[in-house]
Order: sequence, then structure tokens, then C-alpha cells
Amino acid sequence: MDSRNPFSTKMEIGSSSKQPTDIGSSRSSDAEIGSFSNRPRPGQTITDPYTQDTYLLILKIGSFSNGRCPVYKALFSRNTYRSGGPVPRGYVTLKIIDMKLHQNEFKLIQHQLQTHLFQPQSPSIIRSKKTFFASNLLCVSLPYMSEGSLRSILSTRPEKKLPENFIPVVLREVLIGLRDEVHVFCRPTLHKSLNAGDIFVNIHDDTNEMSIKLAFEVSIYDSGPPFEEGSLFLNPKNISIWGAAPEVFESENEDNIGEKSDMWLLGITALEFVYGNLPVKNRRDLNYIINKIREKKKFPKSLEKMMIKRDNKFKKVMDLVKRKKRVFSWEFEEMILACLRENPENRPTAFELLNTPFFSDIEKFKQFVLIEQ
Repeated sequence: MDSRNPFSTKMEIGSSSKQPTDIGSSRSSDAEIGSFSNRPRPGQTITDPYTQDTYLLILKIGSFSNGRCPVYKALFSRNTYRSGGPVPRGYVTLKIIDMKLHQNEFKLIQHQLQTHLFQPQSPSIIRSKKTFFASNLLCVSLPYMSEGSLRSILSTRPEKKLPENFIPVVLREVLIGLRDEVHVFCRPTLHKSLNAGDIFVNIHDDTNEMSIKLAFEVSIYDSGPPFEEGSLFLNPKNISIWGAAPEVFESENEDNIGEKSDMWLLGITALEFVYGNLPVKNRRDLNYIINKIREKKKFPKSLEKMMIKRDNKFKKVMDLVKRKKRVFSWEFEEMILACLRENPENRPTAFELLNTPFFSDIEKFKQFVLIEQ
């Protein structure tokens, strides 16, 4: 590779002075396949053996399957006969599964790709661009989302929260994805893991346009900061499990699960946006929060203080005028309460929620994402 090329492997942090053998290329020997030196890492190139397109691994940006499988930002170059070699076409997200080490993940990805191959496509859902095999690796190319997940974005903000006026901007795109691709009338499926970590943001380099997309099945991966071991509270990355709808939580009956279970998770996601990581140690704590806001029909400013007060460890004289003041808008609170109704039949569908006047423009949210660190 030309040393003048800024994407040369010699310029990559973490690469050695010795050029690594391309994974999937004709230069790879049987002895090298699966060896430590041939495992994916920044600076390595993975070649699609069929098309000879190349993927230069730039940076590890996440993982999936509890950290077992890596996800990279990669420079995609298309091989063309006219140019006589690969031509850079931009960045992609590349999920990599070692089929020898992670057979269960391999089978799951294959099933997901085949199941949704002919379903309607929504611009609000992250779809697979291409899959290919390189030696013992299954590689899944996805659109590159420059800013990562919303949970990752919020982790860099002092309050770890999303201002209320930006929440309808985000949830609108999520609901469009659910309505048009996941909860479709002809062949409805379920998201099952909807949370802030599954919502990704991209700012286009050339146009500066913003796109918000929902990761679904094959496109889901963890881009957030690592969970702090020893934390008193439950891991937010597992919020779709410990925060699941009542009909789903600890239930082994698949018949209980429906599209309204996703709408419950949408309500939980909205709580995560506005409060940050939820201060719950167990399901009992979460149920207490939900029951309390249902009863009061007015959301508190702080969930932490609500929980401390419940345990009779905190007493504070509150100003009566401030107590009457609503922290969030009535429309926002009603939207969450509708999603968190106990009976799934009483929760709105994605289509019904989109027809409410709660959802707004994207431009102000773009400035929030682009704010200087």
C-alpha cells in the first residue's frame, strides 16, 4: 500500500512495522489462518475473497455477544477492473464473528439475515450492507454511525441525560422504524431489546446532515462505555432484561410477547433519557418508580431522592411552590405513562403514538450531539 496514503496500515496506531497478511486474500496460507498474527486488529485488512473488495480496520468501536465478538470502524474499498485495484469508498461498521470460536453467534447472525431478507425496509433501521466469509471469519458490513449510540453520547455529558425537547426527535425515528419494518402488519416481528444503546446517530461528513437509526437484530452492538463493576445499580446495558414488560419479565411463555412489549421498552427508554441511568438495584425498585409516577401522575425531578425517601433515609422540607411546578411537560409524561400501562392491550402502537403532536424537528438535537467535549 502506498505510504503516502493516510489510510496505510503503517499509519495505524497499534500496527507493527511488518505488514500483516490480509485476511481472506490469496496470500493467506493455511498455517496463518486462525493464528494470533492473523486475528483482526487495527491496521489489518480483511479482503472479500469473492469480490476482492477490502476492509481496512481503523479502530475498534464496540463489541457484541457480551464482548466476545469485536466491531470495527473500517475503510471500505471497492475493487474495480478499471482502476486495477481497490478504490476507497468510505467508512463502514464491520462486525466480525470467528466461526471456530463463536458458533452460536454465527448461527444466530445467519438466522437473522435469512429471516428479514425480503421484509420491507425503513430508513430509520440500520440494515446490513453485505456479509462475506474471509478464512474462518464471518464479516457483516453495516452503515457507519459516526457518533455511536445515544447511550455512548450521553455518557460524555455531565448530567448523562437528554433534554426533554430532544427526546421526541429521537423517539420519532425509533417509532418509524418499528412501524415500517419491525411491527409491520403483514409479518410483524419484535425488537425485544429496545434501549438507548440500540439507537445510533450519524453526522454525514460532506453534508453535515444528521440521521438517527435504530439497530435491530444483526445490526445491534454495544458502543457504550464499560459498566463499572461494583456499582450499586443494575447494568443499563441489560435494561431490556430487568426492565422488560410485566408480561415478559421472567416469563418463559413466548405467547406473552407482542409488539406492545416493545412499546413498554420505549417508555423505559424515555425514562433513561430524561433521568440518566435508572437508580434501581432490583425489579422491585423499578416497579416502585413506575407505580409512584402512575399514582402521582407527575414525575419527580430526581429518582435518586425518590428512592432515598422511600427508604426513610432522607427528609427535606420542600418549598410548596416548587412542589407544584411540573418538571417535565404534561405531553411527555402522558406519553411515557401510556407506554407503561400494565395491560399490554391498553398501550399504544407505534402508529398511534406517531400520530400524536409530541414529535418535533431534528436541527436542535444535532447541536446537542455536536457539542464540544
